[in-house]
Amino acid sequence: MNLRYIYIVVTLFFSLNSFGQGSTYSHYGRNIVPLNNAGSFLNAEGALNLIGRQQWSGLEGAPKSYFLSANMPLWKADLNGGLSVRHESLSVERLTEVVAFGGKSVRLTENQHLALSIGVGISNYRGNYSGLSNTDPAFKDDIRETNGLLSVGLMFYRPDKYYAGISIPRLAFSKLGLSDSEENYSQLNQYHFTLGGVIKLDDKFDLKPAGLLSWSSGLKLQADLSAMIFMDKAIGLGLNVRNYGEVAGMAYFNVKRLGFGYSYQFNTSNNPLSRIIGNNTHEIGLNYRFGKGALGLL
Repeated sequence: MNLRYIYIVVTLFFSLNSFGQGSTYSHYGRNIVPLNNAGSFLNAEGALNLIGRQQWSGLEGAPKSYFLSANMPLWKADLNGGLSVRHESLSVERLTEVVAFGGKSVRLTENQHLALSIGVGISNYRGNYSGLSNTDPAFKDDIRETNGLLSVGLMFYRPDKYYAGISIPRLAFSKLGLSDSEENYSQLNQYHFTLGGVIKLDDKFDLKPAGLLSWSSGLKLQADLSAMIFMDKAIGLGLNVRNYGEVAGMAYFNVKRLGFGYSYQFNTSNNPLSRIIGNNTHEIGLNYRFGKGALGLL
């Protein structure tokens, strides 16, 4: 199947000029920072995270997503800073975003905290449409566009127990009237509500539930629920369910301060696109936590 056919199928069935649905991932319960930078305070001593996703496995030009985040404390334990990088590709389209963020945490009670994170960054979109056809005038022009981004995240949490947060990880300058450049690629602002926690079942087992609501203008609300059971805080198995009809099996392994996760996602719905293209998605996550504190599940 050639690149032009992939692009036309995606356009007809989704009618999207963005990567809106590719902006989330199954392991948000283990790495929340790309969705809400204030979640970096859950790893207050610093952490490095990487997630890679490949959808429609085996299909040329299929969607691929990569999320890289890093954070570390700044001067005092209630201040931190970090970097979040996102890269996505679909057929001849490429989107790269880099956001630098800083945050502050305030102690509300003995165990409860409220964290605010603000970031600024840049987005670069490339559409190599001329590669789809040498004769069709609809694909004769390539697109190169750069836009500024703002990021805001708020997180209420109790370390190693629970968290709940709301965020706008990508607020495009063009949508705020701060850029007067003409746009061919529409930058969709995204909004996320996240929550999660750890429930101790007994001396060996812990249950880690997590939830995610994501919304962008013009797109269907995306709701995720996931749950993992960890044994000795070292081995975790679980499921993720999404209201688009997707289900994922997840596994996670902690070795000292290094974590490794894998998920396999498939679509159970019978919509026209899933009858043409099998939406099988592989996802790999890596996590390394700095510092000398105990390795918690959050």
